[in-house]
Amino acid sequence: MMRTQTVLGQILARVADDEQYRRWTGQVDRAGYCVRPVQLAGSATTVNAVTGEVEASYSSSGEPGGVLLVACKDRRESVCPPCAARYRSDAWHVFAGGVSRALPAPDSDAAGSPLVLATFTAPSFGRVHAARDGGICRAARGGREGAQAAGSRGKRVCEHGRPLSCLARHTPGDGMVGAPLCTDCADLAGLVLWNAHVGELWRRTVIYAYRALAALAPALGGQPVGVRQIRELLRLSYVKVTEFQRRGVVHLHVLARLDGVNPDDPDALVPAPAWAGVELLTAALKQAGARASVPLPVVDGKTAAIARWGSQLDVRPVRASEVDGARVAGYLAKYATKTVSDSVSGLPASRPRGDDPDMGGVRSVPVHVAALTDAVRRLARLATCRTLRLARHVHTLGFRGHVTSKSRRYSTTFAALREGRRAWRQARARERDPWAHERDDTGCVVVGDWRIAGIGYRTLGDRVLAEVLGREHRQARQAQRLGLTA
Repeated sequence: MMRTQTVLGQILARVADDEQYRRWTGQVDRAGYCVRPVQLAGSATTVNAVTGEVEASYSSSGEPGGVLLVACKDRRESVCPPCAARYRSDAWHVFAGGVSRALPAPDSDAAGSPLVLATFTAPSFGRVHAARDGGICRAARGGREGAQAAGSRGKRVCEHGRPLSCLARHTPGDGMVGAPLCTDCADLAGLVLWNAHVGELWRRTVIYAYRALAALAPALGGQPVGVRQIRELLRLSYVKVTEFQRRGVVHLHVLARLDGVNPDDPDALVPAPAWAGVELLTAALKQAGARASVPLPVVDGKTAAIARWGSQLDVRPVRASEVDGARVAGYLAKYATKTVSDSVSGLPASRPRGDDPDMGGVRSVPVHVAALTDAVRRLARLATCRTLRLARHVHTLGFRGHVTSKSRRYSTTFAALREGRRAWRQARARERDPWAHERDDTGCVVVGDWRIAGIGYRTLGDRVLAEVLGREHRQARQAQRLGLTA
């Protein structure tokens, strides 16, 4: 009750001054209703580079609280939902832009470029609990091998005395889903090292894909096609999103497209030749997924292991239509703002500071999650794993890459989308200012002197009020899309 009264008092203090409240809400709006904005203190000056005259100046001292609020721009839904929503929207445009490039030109009879959605999974690192749509988690297997007497029923157990079966019917939200049946039997070190090398494994998969395309392509001019020649004829463009499974290992969702190549203009978008269809792309990815491998560091004196893709490789063709493109782009974009903590309970959303044994304040974590984080820390201390810098990736269980990445020519970039949004805001500002067209900003340089004064809002009341304003803004935009408002 006392805390509610305190928050209410902070909200009333904020709205008491109409002018200050108007300026504060303007900052919250410009920050995109971010829930943890960066507070910047300082000034900026616009100087004419030719004459040296000061055209304009700005200081945060005149703002409410003496700071300028800037969006944190975090992509993670669990950290900042408004910024994550913007990142997810940009990701959708990046993904859908690649699908639209697969469409044939309106004045062309070509079929367009082949497009597939592939899912590359990880191999097994030991039996885990699973949710099977109401079915039994792990049924008991017959046979005498490995069986030991356990009471009068003779249950099968592992060498550590734990059952090899589970008769429970787990729901998808059950915390046991993904946990090993026996933590000691599970290859936790192999799982962590696989996560750490998945980026290199994908790089080699792309190399093997070109080799497979050369081997599977029909002979041109009676001669077999080499890898160098296939790269002069075809280009594999892709975007991939990383998703964590409940067992703590990553798998990749890849939207791959096969384009032609214009030798005179490498950046030009050229449809793939007629002989390079969906069947050729599908076969090449499956063959590359089966052959690609990465050697892993030697751990505990064991024989060097090899990282490979799992046996479950799913490659599905995508019809290059607006409906299919929007659906596939939305399917991939929903993974772009997830973190490992969304799938593996007990992990923080960001890297803990220093060598925090409690994972940034998370003290009660599941047993298998604690075992995985211990495996990451143990491997980080080994000389053979020193170059992997695993100590910086305890919260991602060894995964070192970015959740979203793409090839250079797949589609537009996040930077281009941000620049387009910035240009649109400037155009709207010029429309509101009737004298803006008479000012010439050419040759002007902005000199800034800024420092970070804090992260987030200064009071809990400000945060609650910003969340309310953001919710009202989203509801108004939704109503406008549905045509409920003018």
